[in-house]
Amino acid sequence: MIEIRSYRISSLASCLVATGALILFTLFMLSNAAFGGEAYCDACKGETGWNGLAKLDEIGNPQAEKEVMAGLSTAQKNRVGIWNQPLSGFNSSADSQSGTEEGSSSEKSSTEDKSSIAKKSGSEKNTSSSAGEEAIMRSDGAKRMLAPMDELSGSEILLDISENATSHIQGSIAIPYTQFLNGTRVKPIEELEEVLGQAGIASDDTVVIYGECMPCGGGPAPATFVYWLMKSLGQDNVRVLDGMVGDWQASGGAVSEDTLKPDARIYSAALNTNYTADYDYVMGGSAQIVDARSTQEFGEGYIPGALNYPYDSVIVNNRIKDESRLKRVFSLLDTDQPVVVYTNTGIKASPVWFALTMLGYEARLYSYEDYLVHEQIRKNRDAVNATS
Repeated sequence: MIEIRSYRISSLASCLVATGALILFTLFMLSNAAFGGEAYCDACKGETGWNGLAKLDEIGNPQAEKEVMAGLSTAQKNRVGIWNQPLSGFNSSADSQSGTEEGSSSEKSSTEDKSSIAKKSGSEKNTSSSAGEEAIMRSDGAKRMLAPMDELSGSEILLDISENATSHIQGSIAIPYTQFLNGTRVKPIEELEEVLGQAGIASDDTVVIYGECMPCGGGPAPATFVYWLMKSLGQDNVRVLDGMVGDWQASGGAVSEDTLKPDARIYSAALNTNYTADYDYVMGGSAQIVDARSTQEFGEGYIPGALNYPYDSVIVNNRIKDESRLKRVFSLLDTDQPVVVYTNTGIKASPVWFALTMLGYEARLYSYEDYLVHEQIRKNRDAVNATS
């Protein structure tokens, strides 16, 4: 069996050598201070900031030469004819109402009571708001990574990776994500096997992961990170729940303060290093580099050639955005070229890695800390060579 061990930052330059083969499994560091710096609170609040495309959707394109499709609202026409995007994300009832109103606006009476106009306007705003909350659409491909709440069969193992959670989906197994760590490092593979096996999980089980981000209590970062970890361990049948415990409860699902404690089983990992990048891979020039940290962090230093896609750009209302929105987010990336995604420790990079993988990119996780360590080693080596 290949032995995989995690190293502290001071020895991240070491590689694991097995007889006849070299396998490097970069395990991301996660100290309390570092994770505090990777807090997910902005993403918990949903989409923020001004969106230029959305604003143009509102006002329309005054230079459009011809009508794209009859019977569609301005936003719909822009989506199809200008942005070349599918109509996913529109509420059908709201759309038809909007399209009807546009077509009949000239027939409205000029004596219409102002109070009724105000009442109607308020109703339209409520419909639009509701449509925004229901805008996420999933393809069959996306559902292979994100498990819809209403499509669970009951045969899956529900794995809650929240820390100190007081409410769980009824029938869940709980492994707080911190149990996959030894202080500031991911546990060696043998210990990860022990953690999963003692919780009653085997490598051939069907697992659906869910959980809250800490410290702000919302967002999928720990769940997507544990998903990445389990895929790296060779878990084939694993997905992330498409929503949080609150969403489950709001949809009528049962919750409980307690979790299941099944009998221990044997977990046998089959390491897959295709989800992880190392320094040589990053610096080799074959992959596109994505910095998923905040704009401020990016401005303070980054891997040369990296594009900044902050982690919350793929999140809306604690969920991964749908594919049409994600394609807009990543419109500058080449779908035929591999991508490396990094943050300081890699935890917050995992939702971006997850979103890119969902779109079909060949994506890998990396950590900025590992890059800095290797850069320092390189500089020290160059200094020694210069004086010798």
